[in-house]
Amino acid sequence: MKQSKGPRQLHNLSSSSEVNWSKYKQKNYLHFDERIKIEHMKSNIQDPNWIASYAFLPSIHFEIVFNKYITITEVDDQGNKSKRKEKKGKVRKIFYAAHKDSYIYKYYGDLLNNAYNIYARDNGINDIAVAYRNNKKGKNSVDFAFEVFDYLFEQKQAMIISIDFTSFFDKISHKTLKRNIKRVLNVESFSEDWYKVFKNLTKYTYINKTDIDEFLKNKYGVKKFKKLRLANIMEPKEFREFKKGRLEVNREPIGIPQGSGMSAVCSNVHLIDFDAELMKWARQKNVHSRYRRYCDDMILIIPLSTEELDNFDKIKEELLDLVHKYRDDGLIIQGEKTEIRLYKDGEILNEQLKPATLDYLGFVTSGKIMQIREKSLFNYYSRAYRKAKTSKRISLATKRPGPKKELYDLYTHLGHSYQGYGNFVSYAYKAHLKMSRLKSHSLIRRQVKRHWYKVHKRLY
Repeated sequence: MKQSKGPRQLHNLSSSSEVNWSKYKQKNYLHFDERIKIEHMKSNIQDPNWIASYAFLPSIHFEIVFNKYITITEVDDQGNKSKRKEKKGKVRKIFYAAHKDSYIYKYYGDLLNNAYNIYARDNGINDIAVAYRNNKKGKNSVDFAFEVFDYLFEQKQAMIISIDFTSFFDKISHKTLKRNIKRVLNVESFSEDWYKVFKNLTKYTYINKTDIDEFLKNKYGVKKFKKLRLANIMEPKEFREFKKGRLEVNREPIGIPQGSGMSAVCSNVHLIDFDAELMKWARQKNVHSRYRRYCDDMILIIPLSTEELDNFDKIKEELLDLVHKYRDDGLIIQGEKTEIRLYKDGEILNEQLKPATLDYLGFVTSGKIMQIREKSLFNYYSRAYRKAKTSKRISLATKRPGPKKELYDLYTHLGHSYQGYGNFVSYAYKAHLKMSRLKSHSLIRRQVKRHWYKVHKRLY
């Protein structure tokens, strides 16, 4: 397969300037191959011939079920409103690649990210996708949310459309993704190494974790495999026999495994046409419109004059029609997470022009106040309480103080620099400082103010 001689000859990139090798950390999880440091892989993953002949291993697959509660408003025959909460289970499919495979996906993801940055800049969409970019160093979801809210609060009145897409990674079109990767790389066809990586990313193979757990239990007679300190799950000879009848393959023309080192940037590359068309459409409505997308979470702000408010419904329908055009590319709107709002005179209103809130990247605002999303706060306290109860249980069983270091590191202000990043409390403190600069009143610090007392109440 011939590669065109465009401006981006990706395998000639200087690794010291274009690829941050310090991000290639050795992972400790158990897989079909042994753990390996990037120093022993660096020369190989930069060799296209080695990649073209490399045999990828199956990923390990399992599912996590999250229970979330949705508030449903009901209206009776007399027009009286009542609210009730309904539990809804959300399934997240987890696939994690073998150690060598993981390095390969990350490296090719970095190359694609570098090429995407150039393409996005040259085609006027560089500011749209904010997630999974390697040219926005030092910024996180707090900064991206702040930028959107700051712009919104400067408007006298504006239409806001916030949309989430359902099962985004599971529905990515292989055909569209392949076409767009070639456009971003500036090639007419894939070279053999890129073809190999793309094929394994889209036609990915996997083995269910339950089968692996059963194998290890039968072989070693234990349930907790971490104590075995194994180098890998099984020897190559065992694997050849084990995979028979257990190896699953994605034979659908859609879907990539969320979590691979390449999947994140592919989600941006996949939507280059959508981003360009939506931005063009929005600027036809108002040249100052602001469109941002954080993976499958997009927000559009269109400043409107008082006269243009009469077109509110028409604009909404036009946008939804535009999004529906990309259904075959996997863009299916998640109705319960779609918010159509109006910002007017410092207040967020719903379509009926009643006071409402806007939820974006974990922050909720009424226009007057800013808070962290209640679900995020609930999840934080739930995990902290479970950890505290575990410490208390150990204390009661041993008649000695229970372990507290990990509890403090993960769930209190004492973990402000935990693993170099901090924890939820330090995140809230930083978010409060940032959001306090907006034309709204931040209540974020108040939301975690009593965390020390609440956690200790479960300890004793």
